[in-house]
Formats: sequence, C-alpha cells, structure tokens
Amino acid sequence: MKIVIESRVLVDDIAFTVRHVLFALALVGCAKGGVGQLAQGDANEIVIDGTVYKDAPDNHDDAHVYMDAKQFEDAHEFHDAHVYMDAHVYMDAHVYMDACTMVQTELLTNGNFDSGPSVGWHEVQFAGELITTQFPQAGTYGAWLGGYTGNFAVDEVFQDIAVPAGTTALTLTGYYLVFTSEVTTDMFPYDTASISLVRPAGETAIETGLSLDNFDSNNNTEAYVALSHSFAVAGVAGTTVRLKVTSSNDDLNYSNFFFDTLSLKATHCM
Repeated sequence: MKIVIESRVLVDDIAFTVRHVLFALALVGCAKGGVGQLAQGDANEIVIDGTVYKDAPDNHDDAHVYMDAKQFEDAHEFHDAHVYMDAHVYMDAHVYMDACTMVQTELLTNGNFDSGPSVGWHEVQFAGELITTQFPQAGTYGAWLGGYTGNFAVDEVFQDIAVPAGTTALTLTGYYLVFTSEVTTDMFPYDTASISLVRPAGETAIETGLSLDNFDSNNNTEAYVALSHSFAVAGVAGTTVRLKVTSSNDDLNYSNFFFDTLSLKATHCM
C-alpha cells in the first residue's frame, strides 16, 4: 500500500507541474498577442516557479521581459512631453521667454514748449498768450502763468494723454520759477500754482505733482528750480488723463509762475 500511495503522489506531482507549465505558457502566449495559445518553444525556456522568462520566436527575447515599451521605451518614461518637452517646464514664456520688455515712453507733446503755442497744449488764459518767449528756462519758448494785478485771475495750460496699459511708473520732471511782489513775510499765501493729473471729464482730481505759491519766490536768484514727481499708477494705467498746469492770483500784488522743459514718462511693457 505504501508503494501505491507514493506512486500516486509522484503522478499527481507530475500532473500538477505539467498543468502549471502549460498555464504559464498560455500566459506568455497572451503577452505576445496569441490569446489562449501557447508560445512556440525554442529550447531557451527558463522556468522559475512556473513562469517562462524566455519564450519567443527563435533568436529573440521575450518582449514581455526585455523589450516591452513599458520597461524602457514607454513615452511615459522618457518621451512624454510632460517630462522634458512640455513648454510649462522650460519653454513657457512665463518662465524665461516672456515677451515683455520694459520701455520708457514720453507722453507729452511739445513738453519744452519750443514748438510754440497751440502745439500739444491747450491754453485757458485770463489775458494774453501763456506759451511765450518771455524768460524760458531753455530754448525759445516757455509757459508763463499769472502776473496779474487788479483782478482775480486764473490761467491754465493742459493736454490730454493716453497712459499705456501695464504702466508701472509715471514720472513728471521739469523746471519752474516764481517771481512775486507779494510780501513774503505774510502768514498766508495769496497766489498759487500747481501741476496735477485730473480726469478729462469733469476734471476730477487724481493727484497733484507740484504745488507752488508766492512763498516759493526766487526773486533773489532768478534761477529755475528742477522738479520731479512720481505719480501713482493704480487706476491710471490704460486710461486717458489730463495733465494741467494752473495758476491763481488775487487782485492785489502779482506773482509770475514760469514752467519749462516738462516731461511725463511712462515705464511700461512693450
């Protein structure tokens, strides 16, 4: 009985092993495209725990083991654009090829007034022209506001300008000079002048770039003074604004306000 039992065990083991090998070969056949078919052997089979690792047409390795794209040629491994050719990684303009180039643009026309009256500027004068050859800082022309006695008087020169979208800085520069016959030791100023930005419609104030009065008189030196002011760009970039130069005199003593070589430059993306 013992021999019979051992014989049955040996036969069963052989049958089990054969079934296992056939099952593994069927799987290999599926991997190679043969659904439910066994791959043709070529004496290169290596069986480990019932799995065949080399079973392909003669002189070829099984693709499932050595040449499956999933192992080393799958685009997901090294050809996928997401890995090294995606613009988001190294060709996105936002990273290093952004087309934005910062430039400075002069926004004023005839800022030095040397093209004469009516070029770029509009004049609102109490009497006489405001862009004249009277005492310019440089060149031939300058702006002369005020200088009245006997009447309350207001003068103004202005021009409307389009501020580029994306402007990051808006800088006013130029020169001014004040002469007065007012008593400079008085407590309050009587004559004033300013350069400011306003909205063209209704002249709603935006920001003042320069404020002057008769206390700023240069009577002793008659020398122009340089001015510089940076306007806030929030709410201004991409809109049209008005740059205006104004003066106001009372009816007694005069004050002369001279302006020349004005510039309004916008720093923006080109």
